[in-house]
Amino acid sequence: MPPRLQVKTEDCSPLGLYVLQYLEEQDISMNHLAELAGVPQPRLRGACFKGTCPTPETLRKLAKIMGKHHLELYTLAYQGRIEQVPEDVDDNLLDILIRQMLETARELNLAMPKIQPSKAKIRKALIELGFREKREEIS
Repeated sequence: MPPRLQVKTEDCSPLGLYVLQYLEEQDISMNHLAELAGVPQPRLRGACFKGTCPTPETLRKLAKIMGKHHLELYTLAYQGRIEQVPEDVDDNLLDILIRQMLETARELNLAMPKIQPSKAKIRKALIELGFREKREEIS
């Protein structure tokens, strides 16, 4: 029996869309996924909606069951909330870049740093990835 979708796709955040896709692919219900993850069903359902802020614990539990790194789900949950992104950056490119970075870290079995990298290290890494300084136009 196919899963009963309890939320509409138009009401979903990127995380919610991913969860709905996972439910369809696995042919399970949201109730069953919540049970497997050890997350109350209302919390899982609520995490799927636009504008919600799922807890890191919820994302970790979900990621474990879904076979993903919790930062991948975190990226989906908080997509569009990254501050100071230049207006001309294509949102899809940024999303793809973040996912690829997290997937690569997982494939290489890299652990998260224990200390947050300095802005200088992050800047250097971004430049190496192809980011460039945005020059102000002279009128």
